[in-house]
Amino acid sequence: MSRKHRKPQNRTAHPSSNSTTSTRAQQQRLASKLAAEAQAAAVTAKERQQQTIIGAIVTLVVVALVAVIGVTAWGEHSKAQQIKAQTTSGAYRQLQAVAQKPANTTDQAGLLACKKAKLNAKVPTVEIYLDFMCPTCGELNRKLDATLEKMNKARQINIEVHPVTFLDGNSTDHYSLRTASAAAYIASKDPDHLMDFVSSLFEKDFQPSETAYKPVSDDQIICQAVKAGVDKTTATKATQGTYTEYMSKANNYTVLHRPELCDTAMYPQGGTFATPLIRINKSVWSLKDRSYDELASDFENGIGLKAQDVGNAKVLPTLGPDNAPKSA
Repeated sequence: MSRKHRKPQNRTAHPSSNSTTSTRAQQQRLASKLAAEAQAAAVTAKERQQQTIIGAIVTLVVVALVAVIGVTAWGEHSKAQQIKAQTTSGAYRQLQAVAQKPANTTDQAGLLACKKAKLNAKVPTVEIYLDFMCPTCGELNRKLDATLEKMNKARQINIEVHPVTFLDGNSTDHYSLRTASAAAYIASKDPDHLMDFVSSLFEKDFQPSETAYKPVSDDQIICQAVKAGVDKTTATKATQGTYTEYMSKANNYTVLHRPELCDTAMYPQGGTFATPLIRINKSVWSLKDRSYDELASDFENGIGLKAQDVGNAKVLPTLGPDNAPKSA
């Protein structure tokens, strides 16, 4: 019995409905993921671009602000310097504009301890800044001024006395200003006795206390001047306040407007004026770490004199480089 062979039927496989739905969902999720990633990348790129722009703007703003601040600061500094210069020049003009000025003085209110005609151009100029109420000034005077006076009389040095009055408020009768005016009068009329008068005011049993002041009369000052060799008439007129305005203006100019008058070794921050102060040929002769008992010998060494030559008119001082004292 013969068998009939059936011709195989060609069949195409068709996915089921569930399979088709699953595939489409996967494709949609992939597309959504890709779209989200693309969007995120675009947002990130945009943010980076914005940050770059903002950073550049901030940098420009900061640079501009720094420039403005720098210009402003420089402008303020320059303005401050101009104001200071104007104030200083104004203080100097006020000093020079005073009607009653001492005859024997420098243009910066230094009282000369000899007549101008006797100044020796070959010797150092010694400036002494003091307040007649200053206790340390008194101590320095009692240790050093005898040596200075010997040199002055032998014309081995030129001396300028610069009385200031910033301690005047410590007295009840303007003692610093009154004695400064008296010194200015004596410098004008009898300069050869100026240093003696200065020393008389600094006598230990006469100089009034800075902290426990007791009034000093004009008669007491006259007595000290007469003791110093000043004639009675000149001594009396010296206490009449002829130069109080001048010495007041001199104090303002000296104390507030001369930064070069600072012992930078003593006050390294600068700008501090204090008495006593000594300058030799415009160089500050620092008092830092000096023993007052050795001031005379230190000073002699500073200007190049031996102790035995002090007061010898034939021997002149020899200074260091730039005509400055040998010891700072």
